[in-house]
Parts: sequence; C-alpha cells; structure tokens
Amino acid sequence: MPLLNLESVQGRYTPSTRTLEFPPLRGDLQRLQQSITYKTISQDPRMLDTAAFDGFGQFLRVSYPDLFATLTVDTFSTHTYFLHWPSPSPKAKNYLFIAHQDVVPVDQKSLDQWHYPPFSGAFEGAPGDSEGAEIGYIYGRGTLDDKSSLMALMETLESLAFQNFQPAHNLYFCLGQDEEIGGQAGAALVAEHCRQTGLSFEAILDEGGIISTGSIPGLKESPVALIGTAEKGYLSVEVSFNIPGGHSSMPNSQTAITHSAGFINDLSEGLFEPQFSQPLNGFIDHLAPEMPWTLKTVFANRYLTEPLLLSLYQKSHTGRALTNNTAVATIMASGIKDNVVPASARVVCNTRILPGTTPKDVLARYQALAAEYGGTVEPYQNMGSAATNTSSADSEDFVKLGQAVKEIFPEALISPYLTIGGTDSKNFEGLSKNTYRFLPMTLSPDEVGGIHGTNERIDLEEYRKMVRWYTTLVQLWSEGEFPSR
Repeated sequence: MPLLNLESVQGRYTPSTRTLEFPPLRGDLQRLQQSITYKTISQDPRMLDTAAFDGFGQFLRVSYPDLFATLTVDTFSTHTYFLHWPSPSPKAKNYLFIAHQDVVPVDQKSLDQWHYPPFSGAFEGAPGDSEGAEIGYIYGRGTLDDKSSLMALMETLESLAFQNFQPAHNLYFCLGQDEEIGGQAGAALVAEHCRQTGLSFEAILDEGGIISTGSIPGLKESPVALIGTAEKGYLSVEVSFNIPGGHSSMPNSQTAITHSAGFINDLSEGLFEPQFSQPLNGFIDHLAPEMPWTLKTVFANRYLTEPLLLSLYQKSHTGRALTNNTAVATIMASGIKDNVVPASARVVCNTRILPGTTPKDVLARYQALAAEYGGTVEPYQNMGSAATNTSSADSEDFVKLGQAVKEIFPEALISPYLTIGGTDSKNFEGLSKNTYRFLPMTLSPDEVGGIHGTNERIDLEEYRKMVRWYTTLVQLWSEGEFPSR
C-alpha cells in the first residue's frame, strides 16, 4: 500500500540543554576586516605568496593570544596549522574542525564591478543597537569562502580559552593553505600525519552546506540547514580528436573541430541517468514531512513517483547537480591560423561524481562517447577523486549539529545534504566515523552567487551568528566545563 503520511523528524533537534553564550569579543568586526586584506590566494602552487600567508599567520597569533597560549600548534608544509586543545580525560574522544586560509583569485576584468576593492575588507553599514554593535556588510574575497568560517572559529576559541574552558574531549583544528586547489600541500599532509600516528576522529566538521532560503520547492518560506553528509567525487579528462586537416578553401565535411563539437553536444545530454543517492534519500526523509500535502504525498510514494521527481530535479542546475554525475566541457582548443583547417582539437571536461559511481565508471563512459567521434580520452593532470562515504544522519553528533542550528537559528529545518563542491575534508576520508560539511550562515539563492563571485560579502549579523553557532557546537561536541579562574 502507498504510504500517505510521513512523520516529522525535526523534533529530535530541539536543544535539550542550553549552552553558555558570550557577547562578541571587542574588535571582532575589525579583525574580520583585517583578515580579508591578506591576499592568501591559491592558484598555481609555484605562485604562493609566502609574504601574504606569513602575515596572516602572524595576524592570527597577535589577534588571539589566549587561543595560542592554550592550544598546541604544529605547522605542516609552509603555512598549514594543526591546532590541538587537549582534554584531561583519559577517555576523551577526538573531534576535528576544518577551515582554510586561502581564497580564489579575482578576475581582473571584474574589478570595476566591485563596490569596494576585493581585498579591502570594506565595511558598509551603520551603528546598530543601543550597545553600538554595527550592522551592515563586509566586502571582500573570502568573506563567504572561507575566512569568515575560520575567523568565527578563532573568535570562539579565544573566548572559550579566556573563560578557562576545559573540553571533555580532544579538539583539533586544521587551517589549510590550499583547499581551493585540492589541499595536497595542506590538509592532505595533516591527514597523512594522522594516518601515520594512528589519530582518528569521532566526527569531523568542514565547510559545505548553508542555511538556504527560497531554494527548495515546497519550502520557499522556510530556512533549511543543509548539512553535508557526503561529498561528490571529481574527475577531469582530456579528449583529443585527430583528423587530417588542410586548406580552408577545400575543407572536408568532417574536421577535428566538428567532431569535438558533436562530442560536446552529446555530452550535454549526460553520461548517466539521474538518480537519488543515499544523501538525497536522507534529504527527502527530513524535508518531505514539512511540505504541503500534495508534495508530501508524492515524496511518500516515491517508489512509484521517482521518475516524476527526478524529472522535476532536472529543471534547475542545483537539482541536476544533486541527482546527476554532471559532465561539462570546460576548456576547448584547436586551430593555429584562420585559413588552415586544424588537424587536431582537444576538449577538457569535468565531472562531479555521485556516491555509488566510481571514477573508473565515469572514465569508461567518456571513452565510449569519445570513440563515437574518433576521440581518445586521458585523465587530465591526475585530477580525480571518488565520492566520499556517506555519514550517518542518525548519529548523536549529527543530532548535536542540528541542535546547535536550532539554538541559533530556531526557525530553520534540519536536513542531511549532498555537498556538490570539494572541501578539505575529503583528504581525511577513512579517519572519522562521520564527516559533516556545513557553513552556519543564511543565504538566499542570489547571495549564494557571491561565493567566488563579484562583490562577495557577508552580513555582519550573520557573521556574529556564526561565532555563536561554533561556540554552541564546541560545547555540545566536547561536553566541557568552565572552571573558576
């Protein structure tokens, strides 16, 4: 019989105990502004601006003296920091928080479109409440990805350290230097150290999903906290087409360019059929009960309505990303002169891989499609990784993540989610029972476009909520105490 009712699971995230909160440390706005001024850009590893990363590291140490006096700090590679706040308990578990210092470059052609210079950390706003707290926005590269997260963690740890907080569990923090180009010179080295020393974690938290507003059909009025329980894999390939060229005055009907164009056109139709992977099933289980009756019924009977649901997901680029092994051409090159038909063409393509599909599966599909047009396929610059394992949405640590959200964002619904972008946490695969990916800020679909985009900015009120959220979660995950000073 079809199941016509779904029971809400949101009640499990009602906070059972209230954690202690602290007012923002004085100067928090200025510290976030200053952090943006350090041009910690990731691009070619050979172009690392050591002065910018040196300056940022020194800035952190000066800005958060109690933090660096309390936690031990190890440096990996050149500028990746691995911090440890030890617990006195011999039965302590290990928890890891990840953030990254680096940011993507700014397109120089877009500079005239920025309201303020992208590394100015400019503040646009006005004095706020009776205590004088500012309201408005801070502009600059990294305000959304990911210096705001890193700085919010630093504000949290400085405040807790000043209050003489003692965690019941060991807390670790990895501040990577090259997440935007894969993390191989940063987080990957920390992860390898953990493997060699036998250090594993009860749970890991990295950036990922957000509190989304207005983007989920049936829940346009409800903010939804999207907590990543898995991360899509990544594969880039180079497809080559070699066909005799010649003079443009006597062209053949088929050329390297027409073959590559046909390949690209077919690629847009997709390499695989859409599907609901395990993280998306959790997403449906959490959110379908909160939807209007008609949608609830469709989701409740999804073993019958799955084709309809998948077709609905194909109507938006976000929906396609969640249900498809996406495949897109990103680089195309051919030709040397306007009156010469080229003898070769190359296309670089990128695929983000769903859990349950392997890079080998994707490579085989590329090879089959390319062969129809006489093309050959090779992995591109060894850029590939499998989708991560799917972490539990029923674990105590996931529930505490949701409770922390409800504490600071009481109107938000909680849901597991499939993270479609890459994070440093993938480097720690196999080192934790569960890995979660979440950035505690509320963004509309338009605001999401600011990530890596022009006029990237953060609402100061949202930033202060981030600090409160991390303060709450650290206490929930560590079950720590505040001894008298």
